[in-house]
Amino acid sequence: MDYNALIAADVNLLSFIDALAVEMQLTGVSYSEVLASKATVGQIATAMANVSPVGSTSKLALQTIASRTTSTVKIPLINLVDLGSMGQLGLGQKSPGFSVDASAMGMLTTAAALANGSKQVELNLGATIPGLASTTLAIAIGEPAQFSPWLTIGEKGAVVRTAQTRIKLVASVGIGNGNLGGGTTLLAVNVPLHIEVAYAEAKLTDISCPTGRPDSLEVSIEARPGVASLHLAASDADSSPTAFADFSNPQSFSNAQIAAVRLLLIPLLSVNGSAALDITNNDPTTLTFNSSEIANKTIKTAPTKNLTQSLTTSLVDELSLSINALGLGLLNVTTLLGTVKPAVLAALNTVTAPVDELVYNVLAALGVRVGEADVRVIGATCGRSVLVQ
Repeated sequence: MDYNALIAADVNLLSFIDALAVEMQLTGVSYSEVLASKATVGQIATAMANVSPVGSTSKLALQTIASRTTSTVKIPLINLVDLGSMGQLGLGQKSPGFSVDASAMGMLTTAAALANGSKQVELNLGATIPGLASTTLAIAIGEPAQFSPWLTIGEKGAVVRTAQTRIKLVASVGIGNGNLGGGTTLLAVNVPLHIEVAYAEAKLTDISCPTGRPDSLEVSIEARPGVASLHLAASDADSSPTAFADFSNPQSFSNAQIAAVRLLLIPLLSVNGSAALDITNNDPTTLTFNSSEIANKTIKTAPTKNLTQSLTTSLVDELSLSINALGLGLLNVTTLLGTVKPAVLAALNTVTAPVDELVYNVLAALGVRVGEADVRVIGATCGRSVLVQ
């Protein structure tokens, strides 16, 4: 199945709802009445396939997904699309001069998230990540923010938001030669990484045609990236998948075992520590789209101003370490930490790039970016606009 073709594919929104009404056996109703109903992910995929170009790879991909989807859970369509005043149109009717396309992949992934509610995925990646001896990954996706559909048609004040996302990555760094001299051996270095991304938001603030002609159309969006919270630490939800996927309860964090060392006759000493980093953007970024950018479905990005380097490097720089060494004097502990800490930080810094790449790729697959919000306007007139995030 060609996922690249599906990622690049758009479907006409009103034609899709027309086809979905046929799948749901609804006739003689308005678009709003269709969206007041519920549909399965399979019905949604089938409707998109039916309005995709004949012979296209995206049509084949959508047909394949529809045939393999077995879930019977029905989702409220109003949580997926809000047509605003256009919803009053009857099936088959169109708004003159106003055509709206929507991302096929975005529609499917959002529908799947709505069908599953808060969902969790766990992956054991083994030693497939460069520099890491072992890696496990857990992902939890919360429901999209209430009263905020994935795609909105509306006037000034219309808002769309993404879903919350949690990632837990627990990895062991390949050590190689751990001999630090003086009878000290570095046995293990761990990466207990937790990332939580709150919903990002895009708000329609202005639509204008200064000359009165369509080619002078401009749309302004206030975009605010989701606040991201990153921790190298232990979480109170580490031993409970249910708690990890429960977005109503914030996680609390504490020191975790970052490394283990052997000192002469002492077989195992625990090097504990934690670090935290918040990525925020309290002030929204105004993004302006002109008529050609809207026609070309140009994506613009609202960045977070304080994200200036690698995520993992930022955390490592903030890492505070201590040694759990009962029986050792304070002087010995201080000396030992002075020997161990540079080696631990050096080991962690060798894997910051692959860990970052893994995290970014996972979030990208979920349509989420840390510290950035991608926004496009996919159709507009001087009276209304469409936002997709």
